[in-house]
Amino acid sequence: MSDLRRKLELRIDPEQGPTLDLDDWNHRDYIEDVLVEHFDIDYEYLIEDEKSGKCTLYFCESAELADIKNAIAAINRRHASSADLYETI
Repeated sequence: MSDLRRKLELRIDPEQGPTLDLDDWNHRDYIEDVLVEHFDIDYEYLIEDEKSGKCTLYFCESAELADIKNAIAAINRRHASSADLYETI
């Protein structure tokens, strides 16, 4: 199982725009819940590597780049300064 609090790094794909790599299903489930429930940000689609279990979320034009960057920065700040995870439904 992955560390749900690990630092997130947003990448910019030249063709698809902002992307976010996640460690496994648990990490994906937690981060996508946090993005939607706390920041009102959803991704457009995802690709999952069946062998490793890693996922990549592709935001494309589903949200503004600045909003995604701000959300990732806020999540990273909270995870770096607190042992608490975000509460999700």
